[in-house]
Amino acid sequence: MVKKLEIIKPVSKKKLGVVGAKELVKETKEKRDCKVLRDPMFVGMDPSFNGFAIVVLDKDANIIEQKLFGSDSKTETEDRLMELEKEFSFIPNIVCLHSVCIEGPSYASQGAFVLQMGALHFIIRIMLKKRGVNYKIVAPGTLKKFVTGKGNAKKDLMLLKVYKKWGVEFDNDNLADAYSLARLALEDYDNGNKQVPEQDSGGKGDKQK
Repeated sequence: MVKKLEIIKPVSKKKLGVVGAKELVKETKEKRDCKVLRDPMFVGMDPSFNGFAIVVLDKDANIIEQKLFGSDSKTETEDRLMELEKEFSFIPNIVCLHSVCIEGPSYASQGAFVLQMGALHFIIRIMLKKRGVNYKIVAPGTLKKFVTGKGNAKKDLMLLKVYKKWGVEFDNDNLADAYSLARLALEDYDNGNKQVPEQDSGGKGDKQK
C-alpha cells in the first residue's frame, strides 16, 4: 500500500492569543518525533523562481510526494516570493519529518539575481529554523559529485546518473536534483547520522536555474 503524506494540523490558538514561538516549536517537534507511528521522512528542495522542485521520501526511498512549481515572472519579486512560499510552507508540518536538504545558490551568479535567490533561500531557512526542522545546505557541485562522481556534471548526465544509480527516471532536471537531495538526507540517516551534518560552505558551480 502506497503511503500518503501526512500533515500536522495547524496549532490551535489559546484563549488569550496565538501560541508562542517556543511552544509552537515544542509541539511540532513532539508530533514529528513519532518513530513508533510512522517512518521518518526526508525532503529534498531545489529552490528556483521558475522551476522550484520538492521531493519527499520515506526511509525506504519511496517517493511520497513530489512538486514542481514556479512563479509569475511578470510580477514583482516580493509577490513572486509570497507565491512560492505558499507552495513550500507545508514542509515543516510533515509528520515524522527527519531532515531537509536544500540545494544552495551558485556563487557564480551575478547581478540582481543573486539578491533574489538570497531572499528565497533565507525565507526557506527562517521557516525551517522557526519550526525546529533539521536542514542542510548542499552546494551544487557537492550534489553533482554525490550523484555522478563529478562536481561539474551537466544536467543531462545528472538525469542519466539518477536513473542508473537509483532506477528512478525524471524528465525534469529540477525534480532529479530534488530527489537526489532527499536521497542525500536519507543516506545521512542510514549512516547513523540522526542529526544532519553541518551546512556545506558551498563553492563555485552552475548558475541557478
